[in-house]
Amino acid sequence: MVRGNTLRIVAADDDRGILKIIERVLGLNGFMVFTAPNGPDALRMVDQMEPALVLLDVMMPGLTGIEVCEKLREYSNVPIIILTGLDDESDATRALEAGADDYIRKPFGANELVARIRAVLRRAQIDVLRAERIEVGPLVVDEGEYHATANGVELDLSRTEFRLLGYLVRNRNRVLTHDQILERVWGAEYLGSHHVLRVAISRLRQKLEASGVQAIETLSGIGYRFRIDAPGYAAASA
Repeated sequence: MVRGNTLRIVAADDDRGILKIIERVLGLNGFMVFTAPNGPDALRMVDQMEPALVLLDVMMPGLTGIEVCEKLREYSNVPIIILTGLDDESDATRALEAGADDYIRKPFGANELVARIRAVLRRAQIDVLRAERIEVGPLVVDEGEYHATANGVELDLSRTEFRLLGYLVRNRNRVLTHDQILERVWGAEYLGSHHVLRVAISRLRQKLEASGVQAIETLSGIGYRFRIDAPGYAAASA
């Protein structure tokens, strides 16, 4: 289990009041917090500090949190949580599509903030410890090297998409419910967060299909199945 004794976190928000709350809450829970008031400063700080996790507010001067997330994903797999406005579904969707690991709606409670951070860090640590290589037809998922290929072409996957693909492939041809996937890939605290899963599945499906693999089947109201006997998958592996 990941512990927060000396882990560094970069938090970026143009609201100094929010940053003070984050500093206090996370400091009391054993984290070292470094703050930035805007997007460009956040990018520089991440490069300098090499933090365990980054918190980014959506609306910031210079660069938005979404833009910072996209830039970081060009070269880093650092866990990222986006802070969004209350009930702003579009911000949440864009955050996940930009490669964020999670999002938290404002206003948030201290316990929720700490729990979400620990959950994301725990998942990141599990990813590091895995070392399985899975080969199914034209698809190779190498958890030790942390990369996946389809028909010999490397897939550009976020941390969450990579974890999701690994779980689907391990359970190929099995029907997996929404909550089964959420619990195993995100954690029990995400049960019922079907929107998070829909966005991740959509992104993963697009990337697989662009590489010639059509295997993710949607079962309306139930969940998903990774079908290696699907026509598109068979054609790709022929």
